[in-house]
Amino acid sequence: MSATDHIRIPKAAELVADTLRRRIITGEYAPDELLPSETVLMQNFNVARTTVRDAVRILESEGLLVVRRGANGGGRVQVPSVAMVADHAALILQFRDTTLEDVHAARAMIETPIAGMLAARSDDAGMISSLRDALAAEAAALDDPVQLAAAEGRFHQQLVSLSDSVTISLLSAVANRIIAQQVSEDIAERGNDVDVKRQHREAHRAHERLVDFIAVGAAREAETLWRQHLEAGMQYFRGAPAGPRTVVDILS
Repeated sequence: MSATDHIRIPKAAELVADTLRRRIITGEYAPDELLPSETVLMQNFNVARTTVRDAVRILESEGLLVVRRGANGGGRVQVPSVAMVADHAALILQFRDTTLEDVHAARAMIETPIAGMLAARSDDAGMISSLRDALAAEAAALDDPVQLAAAEGRFHQQLVSLSDSVTISLLSAVANRIIAQQVSEDIAERGNDVDVKRQHREAHRAHERLVDFIAVGAAREAETLWRQHLEAGMQYFRGAPAGPRTVVDILS
C-alpha cells in the first residue's frame, strides 16, 4: 500500500444500515413490518439517535423502508421490487444520455434467444397456456390502443419471466419500462392514426406466430421471427415524426 492510499472507515450509520438491510433481505424483518423503535435500535446498536435516523434514511433512499413521521410512525419494511431496480437503472441510462435505439437493441439481445429456449420446452403445457392467455388479453384489447399497449407490454414480460431467470427478468425490466413509456407517449400523440393502429395489429399477429412456433418446438423459426419483429419495432420508432431519441427525452 502506498503512502497516498487511504482506507475508508464506514460511518456508524452505514454499519447499522448494513445490518438492518441484511435482516430485511433474509426475511428476519417481514414485509410491511415496522422496524423496532428508535430507542430500541439505539440500545441494540449502542449508537446515538442521529445515527439510527441516518441509517433509516439510507434504507429509505434504497426503497427498502417506507418511513412515516409522527407518534405512530416509523420505518415499515418494503419488499425490493423489479420496478425499483428498473427505476434506478433508468436514471443511470438518462445520465449517460443513452439512445432509445440502444434500449431497443438490448431488448432484442435479451428476448431473441429466449424465444428459442422456450421452443425447446414445447412440451410444457403450462408455459404454452400462459402465453395463449397473454395473447387472449391482447386480442380483447385490439380496439383500445391504450389497453392494447399495456397488454403488449405484459406479453413481453411474460415471455421473459418464462425463462425462469431472475437475473434476466431484472435486466429485461429496465428496457421494458422505458419502451412501455415510449409506446404510451406515441399512442397519446398518434393513437388514432391508421399507421399506428396497423403497427399494433401487426405486432399482435407476430406474437401469435411466435407462440405457434414455440408450441411446435420450432426454435430457429421462433428466434428469427422474434428478432425481425423487435427490429421492426425499432425501425417504426426511428421513423416516428419528431419522436423522442434518448432515455432522457422519454423519462424526463
